[in-house]
Order: sequence, then C-alpha cells, then structure tokens
Amino acid sequence: MTLKNNDILFLLASILLAIGSAIAVTYPDPKVGIYSVVGFWGLIAVLAIVIKPSFGAIVLIIAVFTNISSHLTDAGYPGIIKPLVAVAFGAVVLRNYYTVQFPTDRKRTLLIEVFLVAYFLSMAVSYLVAKDKNKALDAVVDLGKDMVIIYTILFSLRTWASWKQSVWVLIITTAALCLFGLYHIVTTDYSQDFFGLDTVQVEGVQENSDSTSARISGPVHDPNFWAQIIVVAMSLLLFRFIHEKQISWKISSVFMMILLGIVLLNTYSRGGYLSLVIVVILTFFVYERNFISPAMAVLGILVFFIILTFLPANFRSRFESLLLISSSDGSGVYQDGSLQGRSSVMLAGLTMFARNPLLGVGAGNFQANYQEYNQILGLEFEYGERDPHSLYTQILSETGILGTLSFSGLIYFLLTGLSKTIKSIKNVPHFKSYIPWVMSFQVSIIGYLVSATFLHNAYIRYFWILFALAITSMQLIDEELSSIASMHKEKALS
Repeated sequence: MTLKNNDILFLLASILLAIGSAIAVTYPDPKVGIYSVVGFWGLIAVLAIVIKPSFGAIVLIIAVFTNISSHLTDAGYPGIIKPLVAVAFGAVVLRNYYTVQFPTDRKRTLLIEVFLVAYFLSMAVSYLVAKDKNKALDAVVDLGKDMVIIYTILFSLRTWASWKQSVWVLIITTAALCLFGLYHIVTTDYSQDFFGLDTVQVEGVQENSDSTSARISGPVHDPNFWAQIIVVAMSLLLFRFIHEKQISWKISSVFMMILLGIVLLNTYSRGGYLSLVIVVILTFFVYERNFISPAMAVLGILVFFIILTFLPANFRSRFESLLLISSSDGSGVYQDGSLQGRSSVMLAGLTMFARNPLLGVGAGNFQANYQEYNQILGLEFEYGERDPHSLYTQILSETGILGTLSFSGLIYFLLTGLSKTIKSIKNVPHFKSYIPWVMSFQVSIIGYLVSATFLHNAYIRYFWILFALAITSMQLIDEELSSIASMHKEKALS
C-alpha cells in the first residue's frame, strides 16, 4: 500500500469537506456549523500528517505555544489539545506502521525514557494518598497526554531537516506572539487581547509604591510564565545568531532577540531576568567562550550596567530587588512582600514533604493541603488555595521522594545524554553543524529549570516540548552514526 500519492484519500477528503461546509452554512445552530468545520478540517489534518509526519509535530508545537486550547475553553468551546494529540499520534503511528519508520537503536534515550515512565508511575501512585482525587487524576492524565505529545514528536520528526524546521517553528511562533506584546507596549492599548494570544496585567511592581506597570502576559495570561517561555526561545536564538551561516537568518535572529528582549523586560519577571543572565553567561563563557574575547566580555558587562542605570525606575527596581535574595543573613527575602509570600509557600511545601516523605500529599494536591500546613506553621494570614511557586517544591510535596528521584534522574540523564551526543560527533566533520543545535537545547533547558525554581508546573507542557525535541535530536544523530558505521563496515568487508 502506497500512501504518498493516494488520490482516493484526497478525493474523499474533498467530498467530506464540501459536505461539512454545507452543514456549516445552512444549519441554524452556529455551534454545530463550527464543530462541523473543525471536525472536517481535523480529517484534513489527519491526512496531511499521514502524508507528511513532521506536520504533526509542527501543529502540536504551535498549539502548545499559542495555548490555543485554553482560549477556546475560555470562550465556551471544547479544548482541542487532547483530541489534537490523539489525532496526531494516531496519524503518525499509522504512517510509521506502513513505512516502517519507527525510531531504532534507542540506547542513548533509554534511561531518560525509563525515568520518564518512573515519574509518571510516581504521580499515579500518589493518587492513592491524595485528598482531592479529581485533581490528582487530572494531573496524572495531563502528564499522560504530555507523554503522548513527546512520542508523537519523536515518531514524526525522522530527518534532521524536519527537526530543525520544528525548532524554527517554536522560535518564530514565540516571536510572532511577542509582536502582540510589542503592540501593547507601543500603543498602551491594553483592551485588545488578540483573541487571548496576548494579555496585560496592570499591577504594582515596586515595593511600597502606589505606581502600577503593564506586565505583558502573553498567551498564558501570566507574566512570569511568559518570561520563562521567552527565555527558552532567546536561548535557542543566541546560538542561531552565533552559528547561522545564512546572513538573512542571522539578521532575523538579531531582530527576534531584540523583540523578545523588549517583551521580556516588560514582563517585569525577576525570575525571567535571572534566567536570561544565566543563559547568557552559559552561552558566552562556557559553551561559546571562544566567540568573544575577555575585553569584549568586560565591555558587555559595562554596557549592561550603563543601560540598567538609564532604565525607568520600575524596571530598575525589579533588577535591584534581586539583590535581596543574596543578602548574607537571609533577611532580604522578608523585605519584599512577594518574596516573603513565596518563601512561606515553599516552607509549607517542604513541611508537606517532611510529613509525607514517600508519596507526598498527592499529585495536584498542594493547593488542597496548603491551608492545613499554613495553620500548622503559622506563616501568613491568607485564606484560600495557594500555588507552590516552585516546580521542585511542588514535586517534593506532591509526589514525595519517589517523584523527586525519578524527575531528578530524568533531568540528569537528559542533560548528560545531550553532552554525550555532542562528544560523540565532535570530531566528525559531517556533524559539525549539528553541535550548536544540541548545545542550544542544553542551555534552553537549563534556563527553563532555573526559572522553575520560582514557578510551579502550571505550564510544564512547554518543558515537555523542549524535552521531546531534545531526545529526538539525540535519536536522529545516533541513527545517522549507526548508519555511517554500518556503511564503513560493509566497505571493510567488501
């Protein structure tokens, strides 16, 4: 059976699409019409993914990074991410079944995948001790859905060219969303949210001040999480700026970095600022230390502080408040209301772990247990549920030592696996251009994990996209290395 040129499938799809369009136009209930069109376009998407599997990865990346499913839910329509994942996964499996293109030789990613499964199992087991079973079940199902996304990307990107294309889609999607943020910054028109693709939070960012600032919140409607995502794209762009050979792409990378930098600044996210600083240090002083001379590095630091001096007070105060964290006696945290609140929440999470060390309080159950532990510790006079404000505190408190060890193992083997991949191709001329791509993912993952110190897992699906692309790069390089080794062996035997 040949799927590549199957005209019957296209003819059938055209007929069904025409029927769906007719229903959409004539049916009195507008929602039925919308659902019909969506359904039939879904069929077209299935056919497109079967014919070109990388299209499935691209669709999922765009859907996740635009947060489109949440916007539809907010508008009263069903979310599309779960059916989209099912459609993409099914179509990719169908295609790979007929063409025998499933990934092979999984030695490099095996331990990573083992720890991923172990993390899923630790969350599933924590359901047994959860106070709120529904939230625990939702957390387990969400991770299961994210794992399907991971394998959809792994199965659909079967060439290095399609992998690079998907990374560019991630970068360009983030940059396109930042254009909406730039519109808000330039026009100060905050009523326009571009169908939820970019929102603004107007709130105070200076301690003991009545002044307010507009914080760009992107499609996730939270400036701190949006900053975390921008830093990921900035990490990838830094390496494109350094290594991109096509001058048009190099210039485009510069403009996109400027755009992302402006929007990141206007998120007023201290975690985002800190993550970007660490990303820049890693890029230019560890991974690309030969790119700039010591004199250029000193000049860059001086320019940074000069720019910081001339920034408006709201921006400057956010940078300066980071110094509170580094106070020698630790009292600086209590001079900032936001930092004090976060430290209190983290202490509550650590207490949950101390009292439930093996399984934690249950996946997704930090909020349900917060007030109980807040009263035990007497930390603050706030009622209602609170977020953990740290991915690591959340994993400790909700899944205990089992979840923490499995997630830590996953991260350790992911980063070391990328390092081993770089080492394996370092002296192979054919793979020279691959190295910066792999290094950029190491840096972007580290940048994400740094900001995760101050943010919980509300939008962790962005991390799983990074994770999927990272292990896919390792898989593709291993397959190419194996293919080259086999060719050399055959030549030697002949």
